[in-house]
Amino acid sequence: MGWNMYYQIVTELSPKEWVYKDFTTYVITHNEQVSSEKIRFVNMDPVHLIKSLKEKSGKDIWICGGANLIQQLVNEDIIDCYYITVIPTLLGSGIRLFENARQEIRLKLINTRSYNGMTDLIYTRR
Repeated sequence: MGWNMYYQIVTELSPKEWVYKDFTTYVITHNEQVSSEKIRFVNMDPVHLIKSLKEKSGKDIWICGGANLIQQLVNEDIIDCYYITVIPTLLGSGIRLFENARQEIRLKLINTRSYNGMTDLIYTRR
């Protein structure tokens, strides 16, 4: 995840408990922070990080926001499965999730799920 997502989690969404304690989290940031066993702060290109993680043993890699981070990965076409949650809030402005994509990536809807007024859309590449 990017720094902004991390900061929002630890200051607003879940300041008392790290919500991803069952996973190793990589926070891509230019801010110097002390890493722990479960949260690793890295100052590196996210595409390079994902490619290096894919070479290691382990399970799936989950990218948790933000738009800037996702855009870099979309532009390199290294995302295998997209989990997109639609939250019913209309924003007057913001960062578009797929802005300035370099290429068209064809997707296939494989599942939907609605809960608490939100809808998850799950896509894989065609």
